[in-house]
Amino acid sequence: MTSFIDIASENAIYRGLRTPEGDRFLGISYAEPPIGSRRFKPPVPLAHAGLVDATKVGFAPPQLRRAMPDWAPKGDGFDTGEDCLNLNIYTPAADDKRRPVIVHAFGGGFQTGSAHGTFHDEPGFTGQGDVVLVRPNMRVGALGFLHLGEKFGAEYAAANRGMLDFIAALRWVHDNIAAFGGDPDNVTLVGMSSGSFTIAALFGVDGVKHLFRRAWLMSGPASRIIAPDTASALAGDFLERAGVSAGDVAALEALPIETILAVQDQVLATHLGERNAPGGRTFGIVHDGASLQRHPLDGLAAGTFAEHQIVVGWTRDEARMWYAFGMMPEVTTREALLASIARFHPDDAEAELAALEAELPLLTLTGLEEVFLSRAIYRNPSIRTAQTQIAAGGQAYAYQFEWVPAFEGGRLGAAHGFDEPFVFNSLSRVPLAVETPGAPLLAKEMSEALVTFASTGTAPHWPTSWRIFG
Repeated sequence: MTSFIDIASENAIYRGLRTPEGDRFLGISYAEPPIGSRRFKPPVPLAHAGLVDATKVGFAPPQLRRAMPDWAPKGDGFDTGEDCLNLNIYTPAADDKRRPVIVHAFGGGFQTGSAHGTFHDEPGFTGQGDVVLVRPNMRVGALGFLHLGEKFGAEYAAANRGMLDFIAALRWVHDNIAAFGGDPDNVTLVGMSSGSFTIAALFGVDGVKHLFRRAWLMSGPASRIIAPDTASALAGDFLERAGVSAGDVAALEALPIETILAVQDQVLATHLGERNAPGGRTFGIVHDGASLQRHPLDGLAAGTFAEHQIVVGWTRDEARMWYAFGMMPEVTTREALLASIARFHPDDAEAELAALEAELPLLTLTGLEEVFLSRAIYRNPSIRTAQTQIAAGGQAYAYQFEWVPAFEGGRLGAAHGFDEPFVFNSLSRVPLAVETPGAPLLAKEMSEALVTFASTGTAPHWPTSWRIFG
C-alpha cells in the first residue's frame, strides 16, 4: 500500500510517497526554471518554503527521441521540457539514519538522458544496499553545453551549464539529504558516459570537493575536455544555422526548442573518433575558465582531491556497438585507418598502427579501428585518471568489464554502457541479460562492490588496484 509521507527540511515540508519498498520523493526542483532570461545561463538556486509536492516526477531535459532496439534496456519513459532542474530521491526510510548517499548522473552523449523512467530499479537497489539514491535531471545538448561566451559576452561565459546544474543539485543534497535518511558527509557520485565525464570534470572545479567523497566513473574519465576555440566555432555554426546573430539575446531566448534540437543535430559529428578527438564537433565539458577552472587531470595531479576515492571502469569493447549497428563506416584502406588514428596521435600514427597490427594480426582494418577507439577514448584515459590520482597520494581502483550477452550470437561484445545495469543490479528491464547465464550473480557482485565502496571507500575483492568483471 502506498501512502503520503511529509518530511521537514529547512523551511519546507516535502510530501513524498511511502511504499512497501521504501520512501520516494520525486520531481523536487533544486533550481529556478532555466527559461526566459535564464535560458543558456547558469542555474539559479531555489529556496523552498511551505509544502512541496514531491509525489510525481518532473520533466527530463529536452532531447530528440530515437527508436531503440528490442534488446535495449527500457523503463516507463519520460516527458521532456525546459523546466527540468529537478531531482528524485529513493530511500529505504526518511528517518535519522545517516546512510551512504549515491548521486547518479545519467549518460546520453551530452544530448539525451533522464533521471527517471529508465531501466533502473531504484527501490530494489536502495533496499538491497541500505543506501539513499538521488537522481538529478540536468540540461543537455545546446541548452546545457553550447559555448556562447565569445558571441554573447560575460553573462554567457559559463559554457558547462549542465555541469553547473549537477553541482546545484549536489548543493541541494548537501543541505537537505539528512532529512531523507542520508549522510551529507558521505556522498558518492556515479555516472556513465557523459554523466561520468561530467562527474570527472568536477576535479577541475573550485569549491566543490566538500560536496562528495567518492566517484565511480563508468566510461567517462577525466578527459575529453573541449578547447574554447573549438567550442566557440561549433557555437558559431549553430547560431548561423539557427538564424541568430551574435549578441541578439531576444532571438536566442525566443528560439523554439524544436529548432534548437534540430540544429544541434546538424552541427555535431557522427563519427565516434571525430567526436572524441581534439577539435571534434561535439558537446561536452568546455575548458571555459568560468565554470571549469582547470583541466580535471591537473586538479587531481595537484592533490586537491587526494582524500577522495575513485573507481574508473570501462568495457572491453566500448566502440563495438557503433560498428555492429552501422553507425560507423567500414574502414577500407590502411590510409583511412591511419587518418583515424592521427586524430588522436598526429605525430606517431604509424607507430600506433604498427603496434596494433603486431598485437592483433588477425583483425580487419575496421576491427583495428574499433579496438583503437575503445582504448583511446575510454580505456587509456581511465587508466591515466587512476594513475594521476594515485601519484598525488589518493586512492583509485579500476576495472574492465568483459561480460558479453548471448543476444545476436555475442556480436555486440562487451559494449559501451553494458556495465551500468550490473552496477545498479537492475537487470529486470534488460532483456539481453536474461539470455546469458551468470548475469544475476555478476550484477549482485558489482552492485555490492558499489555499495561497499560508497560505504567505506574500499572496493571488495579487488586484490590489486584493478580487476576484470565478467
